[in-house]
Amino acid sequence: MSLEEVRAEITHVDEEIIQLIAHRQALAGKIAAIKQENSLSVHDHQRKNDVLAYVMQVAREKGIDPAPVKTIFETLIAMNEKQQHAVMGKKTPSRKTSR
Repeated sequence: MSLEEVRAEITHVDEEIIQLIAHRQALAGKIAAIKQENSLSVHDHQRKNDVLAYVMQVAREKGIDPAPVKTIFETLIAMNEKQQHAVMGKKTPSRKTSR
């Protein structure tokens, strides 16, 4: 394979990743509706920990460094929580920055 062919394949994978993120965001909207109907909080600390533990384990099984995978999924979870707040008509809590 040439460099250009491999880069084209990476671009295709990037597009698939974006599609999956969009799908995950759409599911966050469905979760928000269910949480709102049941008066549940957007943030679920236990679920977040469970998801992070799971994806890090899968990363290890695939021979991928779990630390960056954790960071990626922390970002995805934050995006989903923001989407849930938007669907539920609530402001997203501001995050404190450390200096």
